[in-house]
Parts: sequence; C-alpha cells; structure tokens
Amino acid sequence: MSSPLPNHLSRRNLLKLMGASLAISACAPVGAPAGQQPAAADKGAASPAKAATEVVMMYIAGEIPDPLIKQFNQDYAPINLTRIDVDPTRFYAMFAAGEAPDLVRSMAPDIPQLLGRKMLLNLQSYFDTSNVLKADDMQPVNNYYRAGDPLSIGQGPLYGMVKDWAPDAFIWVNEAVFEKVGVKAPDLTKPVSETDIKTIAHSVTVREGNQTKTFGFDTAAGFIDRFWMSMAKAAGGSLYTDDFTAIKVVGNEPVVNAIKFYFDLAKDGVMTSPLNPSPAGWFGPDFTGGRLGIVSTGYWFHGFVISDPGPEFQQAVAAGKVKMYPDFTWYGKRSNPCITAAGAVITSSTKHPDAAWTAFEWFMGKEPAQDRAKSGWGLPSLTSLWNLIPKTGPLSSSTWTTVQGEEPYSKETIQFNPYLAGGEPMVPGAIYQTNLEQALKGEITFDELLSRIESETNTAIQEGKNQVS
Repeated sequence: MSSPLPNHLSRRNLLKLMGASLAISACAPVGAPAGQQPAAADKGAASPAKAATEVVMMYIAGEIPDPLIKQFNQDYAPINLTRIDVDPTRFYAMFAAGEAPDLVRSMAPDIPQLLGRKMLLNLQSYFDTSNVLKADDMQPVNNYYRAGDPLSIGQGPLYGMVKDWAPDAFIWVNEAVFEKVGVKAPDLTKPVSETDIKTIAHSVTVREGNQTKTFGFDTAAGFIDRFWMSMAKAAGGSLYTDDFTAIKVVGNEPVVNAIKFYFDLAKDGVMTSPLNPSPAGWFGPDFTGGRLGIVSTGYWFHGFVISDPGPEFQQAVAAGKVKMYPDFTWYGKRSNPCITAAGAVITSSTKHPDAAWTAFEWFMGKEPAQDRAKSGWGLPSLTSLWNLIPKTGPLSSSTWTTVQGEEPYSKETIQFNPYLAGGEPMVPGAIYQTNLEQALKGEITFDELLSRIESETNTAIQEGKNQVS
C-alpha cells in the first residue's frame, strides 16, 4: 500500500484521473489479442536464457532493493534485470512506442481495465509448470489476477500475482491516546458494529473550537471508494450495475449509508478532512505521534508501527498498548477483504516472455518473497511462506492471532469496474474528495454530493466504455 493521497484533489487532477482510461486505450498494441500470449510462451516453463537478455521492471525501489537486483543478475546471467520507477505516464508512452517494461507493478483495480486494453500477458501455462509458484500454494487473494474477461475477475487464467497482501480494514488502536484523554480504551477482540465504532471514535476525539486536536478515527482517503464497494457488497448491494456500465448512488441505500458513514465522521471532526487536515499529511505519523486513536487499515501497518523511531510510541508498543483488532461489522456481517492486492503483471508486448517469467517467479516466490514475509509489512501470497511471518513480541504475536481469526472473512474478491482507471482514489472517490469541502461547509447538500458522484462517474464510465473492446 502506498501512502494515502491528500484529501483535496483539484479539478485539474480529477480530469487527469478521469481521462486515464483514454490514455490506456491509446497504448493498446495494434493486433494484440486479448488474454493471449506469444507462441514462445505456450510451452509453459521458461527456457534458460542463452544470450544476453534485458528485462525491465517498473516497480517501487523500496520493494525491490538494488542489492536484490544485483544478486538476481549474478544468479540468472545472462538475464539482466533493470528497475525503473513507477510512472503511469511513462508506462503508457513506452507501451505506445512498443517499448513497454516487461514487468509492471499493479493493484487489483488495475486488472479489469488492463485486461480490457489487451495489455496483459496470460501467464497460466507458466504457472502450470512452475515448481515455485504452485496453484495449491496460492492464497485466495491471487484470484484478483485470475480472469476469464474484464467482468469475470476471480475465474479463468492467471495474468499475474500478488506480491504480499492484507485484509485492508483491521482496526488499529493506540491505547496511549485513550489514556491521554482520560477515556477507557476499548477491547475490540470481538468485532463491534459500525454504530459502536463511531461512538468509540467520538469518545476519544478532542476538539478546540472548529479544529480537531486528537482524531478518533481515520483511514486511507485514497481507498474510500473501495471501502464503499466492500461495504455495499457486505450489505447485499453494489456500487455499480451488473454490467458496470453505470454507477448507482442516489437512492441506493447500501451505498448511501457507506458514503454517509465516512462523511459524518468528517463532518463531526472525528476523521481528517479538508476542514481538519492531518497534521502529518497522513494517518501513520498521526497514530504513532499520539494524535489519533483508531486507524482502519491493513496488516501492512504492522511494519510501519514497528519501524517508528519514536521512543514514547515504542514504549507503548512494548507495553502491549498498540493493538490490531478485526474489522467492525457492517449490516451485522463480518467482512474484511483485501482491496489493494499489490503485485505484478507481465505486459502483453514483452519481447522476452521466458526471461520476464524467470524474474517474475524469482520476485514472487524466492528470496524477495521470503524477505517480504519476514519483514512484517504484508502477508505472503504463498501459504508456504506463512511460517516466516513475525509472531514474537507483544505486537507481532497479537497481530498474528488477529490475522488467523480474520482470515476466513478475507477470502472474497471485489469486481472492479473495467471502464474506470484504478488509481488512488478511483473516479468516484476522486469526485467525493473534490466536492467534500463544499459539502462539509454546507455550500452543497449531502444529496447534491451524491448526485455529483453519480453523474460525473457515469460520464467517465461512458468515456471509458467507448475505449474498451
């Protein structure tokens, strides 16, 4: 998970986001068949490279450090792996020029649209013959990279894989913050309702005039519309029509209630907003700095928490005052799916599919995957690596217990809209963020906010739909 975006998005940036679908379509290679791979890859297992072969990987530096790349290049010569920074604009330009990177960092919301644009290589034959990435070893979250078509995520061949993952809505509590404001910290071992979590968050919030000094609750603003989708599904509803050609917001009770949950927290100053922004820019330092009582986020936060340098906060960690609990229930249902599923894909235009697979297999199942599992920044996507998850110490032992208890409620996938770009936030969330300040100030009503989300998203869907074959 990357750091959340700022709460405020300019109209210019929103238009860039909404236009991303057009940019992707312009990069689709002429004649590239959807969901098919080059004949060279049909044999499945990658053949050893016999001549110098350059493989380019577009990934975040912190997730594949230079020493690991150096080791790969020594162990797998004559393949030479090069990393370039993640840059969507550059990626699209490279794809249009026929020089796309071989491997690309991806997230679950990207897959339907990239598949619809014919930009993904079908990797099923490689998985079928791999001795490292085996079907019976793969966690269910990898179904985000399995698809029969853009509207059938979870079924069909594999186009990629998750590098590591987490249920994305654990409830993190800093009991030291509750102590500071004189409120008893909650025991949330048994999941509470959405009403209860709001009450608890209000109880620890400290306001001076119109400004919040201690926030009771926060989450990743960049994932706001993904949370709506998950909550609507838990309530038996959906954010979109069955064919995903329209968004349903106005009068759609499960969706309205999901949006209102976060809107009310922002309006009451319990959660960060354009009127009460995060002092640090995002919830991580607010939580470790004692300015935030509850965070709704994934297991990955364990890695951030244990790496925080603050001695006072680490004392709280050592004393067992920092805890990760199951997600709160919604409509009485327990559900905590992964809505990020960061991983990697191989582009359909790669000139070296076998070499690209060699790098892919290494990154997903060998030394890099083992290092990630030991770090505590994410749950391995291979079950065989779960023995490497940190389990000792006050925080790591308790998070491991919570992970095991929550695991049965984290197996489902969310079908994302193939006609919209999968950024952070996606189009509906970007429209919400752009109009949130006006709504909080009373310059537009909550119902007008809902109408804008619906009408502007539907415009973007139609533009995207016209570009997807």
